[in-house]
Amino acid sequence: MQPGIKRITVLVFSLGGTLLAACAGLGWEESAFTHGGKVSGNLAALARCTVDQLQSDSRWMIRTLQYQVFSYRDIAAMEIYAYPEGALAGTYARNSPSNPDAVISYGPPTPLIHPGKPGSNADKEVDPDYSFVLTLKRTDNATAFATVSGRKYESRIAWETLEACAGPE
Repeated sequence: MQPGIKRITVLVFSLGGTLLAACAGLGWEESAFTHGGKVSGNLAALARCTVDQLQSDSRWMIRTLQYQVFSYRDIAAMEIYAYPEGALAGTYARNSPSNPDAVISYGPPTPLIHPGKPGSNADKEVDPDYSFVLTLKRTDNATAFATVSGRKYESRIAWETLEACAGPE
């Protein structure tokens, strides 16, 4: 190989490596969304309606989310964790929403009853890769205080769905 071509080859590969390393630092940063407010309705009915509506949403990114619901009866609160497809434990090809031959349970998830307070992960299995968490806490017999936090796109849609389920106050 000629010395000039060897020098150009080394220069091209070193510049390519430098460019790749520089671009690796630039990534997609997903913004978070947090919102809270009062909604009217029963906790269980609000949770069931919200999950049902999200599971039947026309947007594939929302429709394929998988849910885990925690109920705290002693403090009248519920948490709904939404996970991207495949992130929730127990998802296999036989029950994956993306598999057309899968046997999928389309009903709302069964709430898991836990003592304690929402947000305390000491006694429950919560994968940190959730899309959003929607927390409902009963304030009186007719209203609840709700908060949603997580990825901006999914959390915003979950909040709009919860407001639609709650109806006018």
